[in-house]
Amino acid sequence: MADARFFTSAGPFSVAALTEKNGIEARDDDLLLSGLASLSAADSNSLSFFSDLKLQDTLAATKAGAVLVKAEHAALVPSGSLALICDDPYRSMAEITQMFFPAAAQSRPPQNAIADTNIHPDAIVGENVVLEPNVVIGAGAEIGDGCHIGANSFIGHGVVLGRNCTIGANASITYALIGDRVIVHGGANIGCDGFGFAPGVSHTKIPQLGRGILQADVGIGGNTVIDRGALADTVIGEGSKLDNLVHIAHNVQLGRHCFITASCAIAGSTKLGDYVQMGGGAKVTGHVEVGDRCVISANAAVLRSFPADSEIAGSPARLRSQLYRDQAFISRQRKKAEKAQKPD
Repeated sequence: MADARFFTSAGPFSVAALTEKNGIEARDDDLLLSGLASLSAADSNSLSFFSDLKLQDTLAATKAGAVLVKAEHAALVPSGSLALICDDPYRSMAEITQMFFPAAAQSRPPQNAIADTNIHPDAIVGENVVLEPNVVIGAGAEIGDGCHIGANSFIGHGVVLGRNCTIGANASITYALIGDRVIVHGGANIGCDGFGFAPGVSHTKIPQLGRGILQADVGIGGNTVIDRGALADTVIGEGSKLDNLVHIAHNVQLGRHCFITASCAIAGSTKLGDYVQMGGGAKVTGHVEVGDRCVISANAAVLRSFPADSEIAGSPARLRSQLYRDQAFISRQRKKAEKAQKPD
């Protein structure tokens, strides 16, 4: 659900208004919907959508006022929610989100001019804060005591920095809530748009309405990018350390005290547990779960979920022990073939 510190809604809209403009089966209904949310987070004033049969249990428990759904899935919508029939719930959700948040659809922040001093008069700056030259702090931002912000860095509207944070030069932090003692190295980008589009003849941008949440004692390397969430938040757990050139996509949930080394990438809506380690250049696809204390070897390509305490390697990734057995088998077969080819 969108945080009003960061996103200004054009709503509420009646169901009748939404269905009239977006190719949804017309409903002459005066129910007002004030926002959008995931099935699990929605309340009676929220619109949500259902397009994945794996989420049937989540749909059954939703408290959403209305749910965008295909005709063949309408019977799955609980009695307390209104089923809005459409051909493509994902695309319809994108189009309606643009109605609610037109500025977010264009990746534009609210029009809050920065004062001549580069610190908006509505910003709150704590005690013993060091601001190097050309730092910009937006409207409603809160900077905790003892923070140090490097030259040319941008702290966007509504952003909250905890106490004793260090932000390197040329960093950009937007749409984010940052805990105490977080270190963000130079050139990092926290809170930018997630890569969200409903595909079609022309791809429809999905406004990204979540936040980037960095818990206490997180470390972010140089030129690392962490996308904010779409409807939910992107979360980096307490004490986790990310190296340089890491990409964390929207809605990722990263556990506590993880090590993510250089040039790794984690795709959208994936969950990593606590104390997960990723070697350099490793990748994890979207919508999978990697359990606590898993170790992912360098350059692995993780395409499925793994339980806790797994040692993972290869591309496509599998348990390291299985990879070694497979390699040993191939080696034996090669040696047999070479021996068979030798003359007697």
